[in-house]
Amino acid sequence: MDLLDPVIIWLPFAHEPDAPRAHMRELGRQASRAAFGVAVAAWKSAHGPSAWHGAALEHDAQGAPRIAGHRAAPFVSIAHTRGLAGCAIAAPGAPSIGIDAEPMHASVIPALRALAEETGEARLPWNDDAWPLRLWCAKESVVKAERIGADALGRSLRIEHVGALSDEGKQNVVVRSHRDRVFAVVTAVVGDHVRAWTA
Repeated sequence: MDLLDPVIIWLPFAHEPDAPRAHMRELGRQASRAAFGVAVAAWKSAHGPSAWHGAALEHDAQGAPRIAGHRAAPFVSIAHTRGLAGCAIAAPGAPSIGIDAEPMHASVIPALRALAEETGEARLPWNDDAWPLRLWCAKESVVKAERIGADALGRSLRIEHVGALSDEGKQNVVVRSHRDRVFAVVTAVVGDHVRAWTA
């Protein structure tokens, strides 16, 4: 692993389609915390021991995750959706990181398609049927990297460029953020989910 690489861990967890929403949300939170534990161990293996390694994961006033009690600790991002949780820990000195995931058959797809038609983002060279979720997850990963609230369906973020689709199902996109910053985002279809991550 390159010293500039973040650590990104994805963990599947049991999805119970008929369970109450609050129960599934709690399962997702637990899975995210488990992914955090695995990510801390992987970060330590890649970058060496650090004072924050025994610290817990907490959330700030806006709900964004952070490593408790250590101002110099690296940036953390978490995600959970039906059956998948993830945690990313930024490389040493990296200012941010963001991850997101959605199931391939998410109910929001029609709304995403309609919005992308309005904004022109639907005309970008997406190359596969997963593009509405690639678009959504890319924008969500940027929102998490910036730690700023998203507007409905990411209307004030824009996909500016879409790269070629790789043989492994990855597609790089460029997102302009709320703060007019430009982020490179990797999107990928893995199993039943679309995943995205950016630094």
